[in-house]
Amino acid sequence: MNNKNTEQNVDFWLFSLTGLLLVLTTSGFARMAYGAVLPYMQASMNLSISQTGLVGTVMFLGYLLTVGLSGVLALRWGAKAVLLNGGFLVLVAMIGNSVSSYFWMICLFMFLSGAGSSLVFTPLMSIVIGRFPQKRGMALGILLSGAGIGMLLSGFMIPLLIKHFPSLGWRAVWMFFSVVSLIVLIIASVVLKNPDVMQKSKIEKKPQWLENKELIKIAVLYFFLGLAYLIPNLYQTSFMLNKGFSNEVAGLVYAIAGIFSIVGGPLWGIISDKIGAQKTLLLAWCFAVVGDLLPIVLTNITGFIISSIIWGSSIGGIVTLIQVKGSEQVPPKYVSAAIGFISIFYAIGQALGPGVSGWIIDHIGNFAGAYGFGAIVYFLGILLTLKLKNKEASR
Repeated sequence: MNNKNTEQNVDFWLFSLTGLLLVLTTSGFARMAYGAVLPYMQASMNLSISQTGLVGTVMFLGYLLTVGLSGVLALRWGAKAVLLNGGFLVLVAMIGNSVSSYFWMICLFMFLSGAGSSLVFTPLMSIVIGRFPQKRGMALGILLSGAGIGMLLSGFMIPLLIKHFPSLGWRAVWMFFSVVSLIVLIIASVVLKNPDVMQKSKIEKKPQWLENKELIKIAVLYFFLGLAYLIPNLYQTSFMLNKGFSNEVAGLVYAIAGIFSIVGGPLWGIISDKIGAQKTLLLAWCFAVVGDLLPIVLTNITGFIISSIIWGSSIGGIVTLIQVKGSEQVPPKYVSAAIGFISIFYAIGQALGPGVSGWIIDHIGNFAGAYGFGAIVYFLGILLTLKLKNKEASR
């Protein structure tokens, strides 16, 4: 029995860490690091601010158009096949970026980058959850931390690579990312396997998404999170500068949030596996409300640091917990499709959130008004979570 448990633990960590590396390369490097590479690309290619913004929009569009399809494709072709193809698309995009000389080429490859990253994450979740259903919270938390680790590593590596390869400049960054991504993709092709549940009978009735009231509620929760979570991410530095803090202090406080975002997902996931996703999600929403209210009522350095710790750790936790709740609503075979479905709502919230919060800053309540809006949205999340049924769907 002990040998079996040891073998399962080894498998769990092998699968989870391989998945973390996949998320690190396909989300952390491919999408999140774009902002860090952007100034160098902009200067080298003489891009305007509007053009750089358009590249980001195109990348997000690629993600939005494929995130709902990823689960459906996983059902048809198998989760492993879909995520490997998504990883290959990201690899092609990185190589393409490293040799591109025209704006339209950058747009094309960043579109592929967004599309490929969405084809990786959802099927990856279904594989890990299908193999380790009792550790789904911890597993999802580990996977999600990959994006944060990718961002943190990018902050150190990008200036270093450009300094050591001045003739290549920013192209060296995409070349390095592509080499790492290729190695990770090869490892994933060997390590990852579709769970047995994916091979079960096809006679099993498919869930009717729009008739599953619990899944719709969870999708709305995901929309709330997408609508509000970018507010401190986008505006905390500006808020602190507006309050008279230096660039160095604001940057340090933002880095604190980044570090805690890495550990937040796994930590909340472990708590979820112990006490249940329902109670943990309520607790995480409460933390998120406090994290947005603190800079409004406590505008000194202590308030901003504590806020950064709270929102940095709790946002990743809420993402993890919402996905855990979503995965509980359907049989394991359909987890990827269910997560893909609710992720559409998350993506729409992300698209609307920056515009709404920016309008509030300009026309209503400055940065404090935007933070207050985020707190209200999180409070609505608490109310809706209280209405969820606290039980797993029948398998």
